Amino acid sequence: MFPSWLLLIPGIIAYNVPFMNSAEVSHSGPSSSAETAADENSEVHRDKRAFFYPQFQYFSNNLLIAPEHPNEYMKKWLTYEHNRYRRMVPASDMNMLYWSEELAASAQRHANTCDFRHSRGRVNVGENIWAAPYSNYSEAISIWFNEVHNPRCGCNHAYKHCCGHYVQVVWAKTNLVGCGFARCRDVQGLFGRGHRNVFVCHYNPQGNTVFVTGSGQLYAVGSPSCSSDLTT
Repeated sequence: MFPSWLLLIPGIIAYNVPFMNSAEVSHSGPSSSAETAADENSEVHRDKRAFFYPQFQYFSNNLLIAPEHPNEYMKKWLTYEHNRYRRMVPASDMNMLYWSEELAASAQRHANTCDFRHSRGRVNVGENIWAAPYSNYSEAISIWFNEVHNPRCGCNHAYKHCCGHYVQVVWAKTNLVGCGFARCRDVQGLFGRGHRNVFVCHYNPQGNTVFVTGSGQLYAVGSPSCSSDLTT
């Protein structure tokens, strides 16, 4: 049985939603280091296998009601869901994703800020954010992946800005994921729209490195290589 906080709660949807009651996903883009330093001396270029996230962040609001740390069941389920979608693409070099407690901690820290904007200070850590008046994290991952079907985007196996969440979900070289949840009074960047739940996932190595490398290939096209055993 799913934990109670995973369920879609009608009372939350109906409360204080003046403009909309649908989910929102963040604007996709590179880590903050890639935005500010795309030259060869950038930290992003130094070691693509390493990742860093500041241990402390400045909290400038009182929007957080409670963090929702994923339990062991949710860790396995979130990893399973990501791998399930990754197996849907024709990639010959697709890595299996494994849960990272360090990435989960960094994702949780950003979720706790109740901020829809991307976090700062990430090096080689990708980030997807979802916010809604309800808590349905299966929908969040589905929305991220299904950006590939947006006819206005035309995204397939090459990076485009309009499908950046999809890109991060299926980036072949990524092999670690960690996520965090938070219940909020409101969400920065979406004030007054009734959003009360924030879901953040962090990934390593990050996808979307076209911003740094100039190469937008997400994976090598071929027979799927990701194992059918998604329980690891």
